[in-house]
Amino acid sequence: MATKGTVAFDIIGTCFSLEKPRQSLISLVAPAHSLELWFALSLRDAFALSYAGSYQPLIEVLTAELPRTMKLLGITAGKTQLEKAIASLSELQLQPEALPAFQNLIDAGWRIVALTNGSEHSTRQLLERAKAIDYFSSIFSCDAIAKTKPHADVYAMPKQDANGDLWLVAAHAWDIQGAAHANLKTAFITKSEQEYLSIYPQPDVIADDLVEATNKIINANKL
Repeated sequence: MATKGTVAFDIIGTCFSLEKPRQSLISLVAPAHSLELWFALSLRDAFALSYAGSYQPLIEVLTAELPRTMKLLGITAGKTQLEKAIASLSELQLQPEALPAFQNLIDAGWRIVALTNGSEHSTRQLLERAKAIDYFSSIFSCDAIAKTKPHADVYAMPKQDANGDLWLVAAHAWDIQGAAHANLKTAFITKSEQEYLSIYPQPDVIADDLVEATNKIINANKL
């Protein structure tokens, strides 16, 4: 079967749930939304470094940001507690509908790759642990070019060996708009952010979960 195209999946927060680190922060008596604050601040500062022409791996930014986030929330946490929260990032659980979504694409003749702000090593470990690695033909990490999404050069990586349409599936509007500006087709998952941001280029597909997104991508290719 000829390849219909390539679907690049964001990994952290899209294919893998962030519930483990959320519960780790809650155990420190942090509010449930502290996860979103931690990640929002970390992404802001990762973007700032990248925009300025510098770079730090995402895990380094998250590690540096966590004590400050806790301080902003008025929470006192010891080194061991903070290290436990960071360690939970290596224990993320695959979204329950992810494997059926991947299988949908493979059965329909699509190629699947990972496109992540995380490291290639940590992404491979997560996929191996979830028994999902065999679905992925490549893992593209921002570490490889020392630039973070949504820089256009990141979305250029999977273009190098993509045949047919190239899609990005992500649960983050900022990621979707970056891919749209780089001329990828896009599928936005509403599970985390609920609504897309109106000032961004509209996604080609909006879906509640990964299975719905992959079904819509497959059907869009038939039109």
